[in-house]
Amino acid sequence: MIFAKLHLDRSLDSGQNHQNRYAFLDGMRGLAAIIILTRHTGDFFHYGFFRSYLAVDLFFILSGFVIAHAYDEKLKNSEISFRNFLTIRLIRLYPMFLLSILLCTILLIIGDSLNQTLQQNIKSALMTILMLPSHQDGSPRLFPINGAYWSLFFELVANFIYALARPFLNNSILKIVVFSFLLLLAYISYTQGNLSNGYDWGSESISAGFVRSIFGIFLGLLLFRYKLYFGKYVNNEPTFAWLAVTVLVLILCSPDAGKFNWLIDLLSVSFIFPILILCAAKVQTKNLKSENTLLMLGSASYPIYVLHIPIAGIFLFIFKSNVGSFAPLSGIVLLIFMTWMSLLIEKYYDIPFRKWLSDRFS
Repeated sequence: MIFAKLHLDRSLDSGQNHQNRYAFLDGMRGLAAIIILTRHTGDFFHYGFFRSYLAVDLFFILSGFVIAHAYDEKLKNSEISFRNFLTIRLIRLYPMFLLSILLCTILLIIGDSLNQTLQQNIKSALMTILMLPSHQDGSPRLFPINGAYWSLFFELVANFIYALARPFLNNSILKIVVFSFLLLLAYISYTQGNLSNGYDWGSESISAGFVRSIFGIFLGLLLFRYKLYFGKYVNNEPTFAWLAVTVLVLILCSPDAGKFNWLIDLLSVSFIFPILILCAAKVQTKNLKSENTLLMLGSASYPIYVLHIPIAGIFLFIFKSNVGSFAPLSGIVLLIFMTWMSLLIEKYYDIPFRKWLSDRFS
């Protein structure tokens, strides 16, 4: 069930029926979340995909595309206020985020995984509840409880900046912003060797996270505004959308290329990903047999992203060395369980909770 009042951005249709959804974009997001899961759960698979960190850049671009679809004209015409926009964004992210914090806290209590004092853990948990980073001895992460939260933090920062700037953000200014941050992204990728940064404390890492989020989200905005123009050069056959999904997976699973990593990352995020998104967005999935599968992947993507680290940690606590002994079978079991649980949690917890919050605050 889709609640129009919430403008559920995962559906890309602000409450319309399934036939108007960009199902292939949902599928892309779901597959990217699965690849991120394998990156953070190496004990379960004994294998990792080197360039999987670029999935976060894909999330940023898709987020910008979604925001433009649902809110760009409304913010421009003052149909929705700055405050309401931020409220809706928080409502979209927070229920699943809160559940993830609860599981992470349980894991800290039963496993003492960070080997920290109770006072430090409570401090980190309280800061995390506010979606703010925190320092903790022994961990370089912006969010010691769950390192994956860094991208949500920077996404909210980018959303805040976008909402403030929207009255002045015409196409010309948007192009200047995207190009300027492209130059910054190129500098970061070249000097650091790749784009796998943004999740730790330190000026270089924080700068990288900020630049990656601003570039990705504003690029997504630009893509949406010009999707009709670029759409003239994109084939609308499902075959091309499946090809786009395949190319995306190949990039995220591609191996270490040594000194060329910075260039591959930069070209992927700034050139290849936008083309793939335009190809996937062009295809209408009405009556397409695979539509439900693609939509299911999209629905599971956010729960998988925020819940996979604590759930994998709980599995490790319960099954201990057996997880590694049966890898990668244990990883396949974890993936199936995570997908199944994510869909159930979204249906019976996330959507009702968001509707409840929207009724009171949106």
